[in-house]
Amino acid sequence: MRIRVLASTLLTIPLVAACASSGDSGPTPYDEDFPVSDDNINDGAPPNDSLPDDNKADAVYPAAFQVHDQSPVKNQGSRGVCSIFASTGLIENLYIKAGMPVEEANFSEQYLQWAAKNLGGGFPHTEGSSSNINLSTVVRFGTVKEDEWAYESFPWTSANDAECTGGENLPTKCYTNGEPPASVEQAAKFKLPGSHFLNTNSIKAHLTSKGTGVNVGFTFFYQSWNHRRSTLPISNDLWREGVVTYPNDRDKEESAKHRAGHAIQIVGWDDNKEVEMRDGDGNPVLGTDGQPKKEKGFWIFKNSWGTASFGVDNPAGPGYGFLSYRYISEFGSAVTADVPTIHPREVCDDPAGADEDGNGQANCDDSACASHPSCSGGGTAHSYSANPHASIPDNDATGASSTIAVPDAGTLSDLKITVDITHTFRGDLTVKLAHDGTTQTLTANAGGSADDLKQTFTVTGFTSLAGDWTLSVVDNAAQDTGTLNSWSIAATTN
Repeated sequence: MRIRVLASTLLTIPLVAACASSGDSGPTPYDEDFPVSDDNINDGAPPNDSLPDDNKADAVYPAAFQVHDQSPVKNQGSRGVCSIFASTGLIENLYIKAGMPVEEANFSEQYLQWAAKNLGGGFPHTEGSSSNINLSTVVRFGTVKEDEWAYESFPWTSANDAECTGGENLPTKCYTNGEPPASVEQAAKFKLPGSHFLNTNSIKAHLTSKGTGVNVGFTFFYQSWNHRRSTLPISNDLWREGVVTYPNDRDKEESAKHRAGHAIQIVGWDDNKEVEMRDGDGNPVLGTDGQPKKEKGFWIFKNSWGTASFGVDNPAGPGYGFLSYRYISEFGSAVTADVPTIHPREVCDDPAGADEDGNGQANCDDSACASHPSCSGGGTAHSYSANPHASIPDNDATGASSTIAVPDAGTLSDLKITVDITHTFRGDLTVKLAHDGTTQTLTANAGGSADDLKQTFTVTGFTSLAGDWTLSVVDNAAQDTGTLNSWSIAATTN
């Protein structure tokens, strides 16, 4: 293990102040990455022992477990909005679990922070928030997609608004980077059916029974996290693996001088993960036998500091980490939410004429399709299909493929590809579409452990209709198999 001492270089590298932590007056020259939040991260949380224990008396859990259906790891940049990112990650997890394609489950952190303060009434004069406020806001008011209000990674300053000049108790707009665009008012709102606090002793029960993550907020200890702002020695190796250990007494004392909080999403655990305990000088803690003592048992979590540094070597993927059981038991509070119900949308040019949204009207007879090119007289609709029933070889780059020869000419204005694939682990699959020298990836290793891939993709990047269209399906991992049953093309040409 490589140990790096920062005390002598504390002011010569780009460190990070706890974002808007107690006593901070605003952004500093060190607010560049790996931010944490206010030490109000658990405000309003009930005592852990007052919450019910959801473990069954005869429950036996595996030594290691991980839920899937996760959106990509994101980066909160230089703003202290970790609970916003943890909550958004959980919301995306819940919608993917409900059946939303991973590529569509991308919600706006920018909007959620604004909504939590302006609609949910939480923390209006600080940058931070809490997962409880965030999730309850989405239950009541909903959130919007990322493309409705894209996230800004730097906080507002006086350069953005004269009132945002630093200091405490600034106008709320200074923490939310202004007000949402006017279009957001009419944008689709995505709600959750409910949220609630969770006994941290019940996290394993929740992960295994619900198959979704848990948001946890906690006091931040800098050496435990191997954070750049630590005044005690830290480990580059542990940082790269994303390992967070229980804090020693000196870490508790030093971290209290610049109190901060953080929030993450727990997605699994490893009972057998072991890490050497360290003292305040970064040295191993020795047992009575003279051997290094080890801490055993860690949660697997998804963080919000990007994928290029923290957790870059974590086996769950870059940006993930391992977090001490004892750390969470003593300092954390947990909150989670319920899986929503997704109402299907009408596929306006479905060749089968199916009524996807169940309102008794299909394709162009559905009012939702009034502006669709195939229904508004703005083009000519075409449909083609194939039923290859091709076996997908396991863990084989050759994969399965099927070609549809299209005789009709025209310039594409809309293209949808519908696939029907049975498979026992759809996260193994990469599906691509090739035509006229261009290849587009429809999905790649998305959906985790869920079965089957039966989905319609809206595809761009192709111009002409006529010619051979080839769909290829590759299984990228061992053990699970499947079949490309059928696929279809629904196209509109000018």
